[in-house]
Amino acid sequence: MTDMYADTFHKLEALKETFSDNLELGHVLTKLLSVVLNQYQLRLERCARDLREYEERYGMNTPTFHGRFDRGELGDSADFFEWDGLYDLHQDLTKKIRRLESAL
Repeated sequence: MTDMYADTFHKLEALKETFSDNLELGHVLTKLLSVVLNQYQLRLERCARDLREYEERYGMNTPTFHGRFDRGELGDSADFFEWDGLYDLHQDLTKKIRRLESAL
């Protein structure tokens, strides 16, 4: 883990040295953040589509499903584990998107 941190730090330092003008570096980082944000938004859209398919199949919305699944009311169907994983992914992507949007 330390090597990965050192490698990332090295890359950031190289960017900082290459773009000595902070405004120019800011533009580069904004573009990078925008690309990553776009990728996360596309993944979130696919995830939301998949969640809607489960909602239609089982006739309940995802938050209701999640609560019932966590309380052990629905059993151990493989579909339910996948649905729950998609819900967790949706929550994680939403959080990351908000963080990226606040950085832009």
